Amino acid sequence: MTIAAAHVRVLNSLLFIQDANTKDVPTIDGNGSIWKTATCVAVSCMPDCDGITEVDLGASSDIEKASEKLVFDGFLETPSRKIHVTTVLGQTILEKDVSGTITHVCIWTNGLRDTDRVVIGLG
Repeated sequence: MTIAAAHVRVLNSLLFIQDANTKDVPTIDGNGSIWKTATCVAVSCMPDCDGITEVDLGASSDIEKASEKLVFDGFLETPSRKIHVTTVLGQTILEKDVSGTITHVCIWTNGLRDTDRVVIGLG
C-alpha cells in the first residue's frame, strides 16, 4: 500500500478518519484529543489559524512514525472497504481502499492536542 500525504489547514482543528459511506461522527466533548464511534475516529490537530497539519495515511508497516506518540489503536467498521480522512466540512483530504469490512487503525501524533502531524496506519 502506498503512502498518501497532505499538508492542510484544518478548520475547527478536527480530522475524521472514517468509512467512506458513513456519516456517524462522534460527539466531541472537548476532553482529550480522540473521539470514536464504530465507523469513525475524530482526532484534534493544529487549528487552521496556527498553521498547516501534515497528514500521512498508509499501511502501518510502511508508515514513518519517527518519534510520534501512539494515541489510538483500535478497529473501525469499514463496510464500503474505503477509509476517508475528512474535515468538519466534509472535505476529503485523503482516502485509501482497505481489504476488509473491519480495519485495524493506529494513529500517531506529536502528543499535543494541537498537533501539526497526524500519522494514520492501516493494518
